[in-house]
Amino acid sequence: MPELFIDQIKFPSGNIYPIRDSGARDLIAALEASTAVLGMSVTELTDGATTNPITVRKGSETVTVTAVNGNMAFYDKKEFIYDGATWIEFGDLSSLGQLAYQNSVTLNKGAGDAVLGADTTFTNSSSAVSFANTAKDDVLGVNTTFSVTQPTIAVTPSTTNIKATATGTAVGASTTDTFVKSYPGTTSKLVTTSIPNVTGNTTVTANKSTWGFNMGTGNEATTLVISGGNGSDVTATNTTLGTSITAATGGLASNGGGSSVMTGLGSATTAEAVTGVQVTAQPTVSLLTGAQAGSGVVSVATGISSATATGAAVSANNDDHVSAVTSLGTGTAAAQTITVGSNDPVTVARHGDLGVTVN
Repeated sequence: MPELFIDQIKFPSGNIYPIRDSGARDLIAALEASTAVLGMSVTELTDGATTNPITVRKGSETVTVTAVNGNMAFYDKKEFIYDGATWIEFGDLSSLGQLAYQNSVTLNKGAGDAVLGADTTFTNSSSAVSFANTAKDDVLGVNTTFSVTQPTIAVTPSTTNIKATATGTAVGASTTDTFVKSYPGTTSKLVTTSIPNVTGNTTVTANKSTWGFNMGTGNEATTLVISGGNGSDVTATNTTLGTSITAATGGLASNGGGSSVMTGLGSATTAEAVTGVQVTAQPTVSLLTGAQAGSGVVSVATGISSATATGAAVSANNDDHVSAVTSLGTGTAAAQTITVGSNDPVTVARHGDLGVTVN
């Protein structure tokens, strides 16, 4: 969650008051003053020197200045910063070589040689391939169609008649439970009481709060001043009462003035009832074969006495005969020709021609 800030306050009068941090303003002013560069020092400065004030060059003149914490000065190609008591060296340009003071550096590359660039294209021509001692034969292609003559099948089954009979099944109760048939119940009376009935208008008077939020004056011109306090004393008048209202208290009594409510069930009258049924004796099923045809009798096959199939045939049509290679001799490929493109010529310097000239 981002931090929240208040930078000004606006009052009902329309005035807007920014919030000012005096401590931060003082620190910023001190930081801006302390990081000033004093200039090129005429006074000798060394690491750890306590010399202060010092003399610095300003154009064609020299002036004496007193350093404060954070001031910087230069002396004999060295850089110093003042920490409030001593000078601390933090840079030294005297170790730079001659190249640091030159104006230009020229790289000598010579005439160079032409080479092929990364974008050069190459083109190769196709070559002919020949095979010796090739043998062929006629075969059926993948698109060949076939004609199929379906067989004629004759089956002679042997059959018998069967009939099923079931005897001895019995059903009984598996579970029972007790159920309530009736109950007499017991009752009692609700206890009542009278409560006041407010019928007239009521006037409520309360003292208002006196909180105030204002800016101070003089030294407190930027201070938000909060004054006042909470209100007190609430009074009610003009209250009138009518006829009392009778209401139940929540208690019970045999001589209560309210309605009757049930307080118990009494002794219930019960009876047994069946909740589940099960088969107590499974039936005995018997099958009779060789039964006389009629109701409940099914004729089933018991075997195949004879079966014959005749007339089946498959023949290939002549719509896709192809000539296939059955043997292949040694293959010979002609030499390929590669053509180098001229679209990306590049000139590079020779190693022996490289050199540097400093001005």
